[in-house]
Amino acid sequence: MKRRLHRLLVYCLLPTVYFAFLSSCSTNHHIIRYEDKFVSIDSTLAPDSLITAEIAPYKIQFSKIMDEVLAVSEQNLFKENPEGLLGNFTADATLKKAKEYCKDSCSVDICILNNGGLRNPLPKGNITRGNIFQLMPFENEIVILKMNGGDVKELLDFIANKGGMPVAGMRMKIKNNMASDVLIGDKPFDISKSYTIVTSDYLANGGDNMSFFANASRKTVIGKKLRDAIIEYLQEENKKGNSIKVKKDGRIEKVE
Repeated sequence: MKRRLHRLLVYCLLPTVYFAFLSSCSTNHHIIRYEDKFVSIDSTLAPDSLITAEIAPYKIQFSKIMDEVLAVSEQNLFKENPEGLLGNFTADATLKKAKEYCKDSCSVDICILNNGGLRNPLPKGNITRGNIFQLMPFENEIVILKMNGGDVKELLDFIANKGGMPVAGMRMKIKNNMASDVLIGDKPFDISKSYTIVTSDYLANGGDNMSFFANASRKTVIGKKLRDAIIEYLQEENKKGNSIKVKKDGRIEKVE
C-alpha cells in the first residue's frame, strides 16, 4: 500500500525530474535538467485501479463508522440569528455534557459558541456520526472559564453587537446593539458576581475576536473534544428512546 501510494505521488504529484549520468559505470550522478508541472487532482483524473483496490477495505470500514446512526431528529437544524435551531441544539448539548464532566470539580453557568464553528446543518431524520464530523470538523476541545461580571457584560454586549450567537443557560434581549434584560439561569445578571462559561478552546484563545476571554481568572480544560460531547449526547438521547426536538425559545431576542 505504502509503495503504491508512493508511486501515485511520483506519477501525479511530484515534479518530474530528469536525470542523466556521466557514464553508465560512474557512481557519481548529477542532475542536468529539472522540470515541474501542476497536475490537477479532480474528477478528470482517471482513478488508479490498483490504488482503488488497496483503499477499498479501509473505505468500507470508514463508511461503516461514519454511517452509524446516533439519533433521529424531528427537524432540519440550521444556523440563524439571533437564535437558530442548530445553535440552540449544540449549545444546550454542550452545556449539559460540560456540567456532567465537571461534577464536583467545577460549575458551569452558561455556554457560548460561535456560528462560524458550526460548519454544516443537521438533517431531519437520521443523524449519523458523519453528520457530526461535518458539523464540527475541527478538533476543538471544551474549556470552562471563570470571569468577573464586568468581563461577562463585555461578552454579552459583544454577542448583541454580532446579532446573536449560540448560547445556553441564559436569556437576553438585544437593544441598540447592546445586551439588556439578561437572565443567567433564572436570575438577573449581576455585574458584581463571577460566572463560569463553557466554550471551545478556539474561542477561549481569542478566536472570532473574543479577546476578553484572556481575562478569565480560571481556565479549566476538560480534556474532551466538543464533537465527542455532541456525539455522546446524541447517543444518550437515542438510548433513552428520545428523538432530537429543538425549538426557538426566545433566548436571544431583538427588540426596538
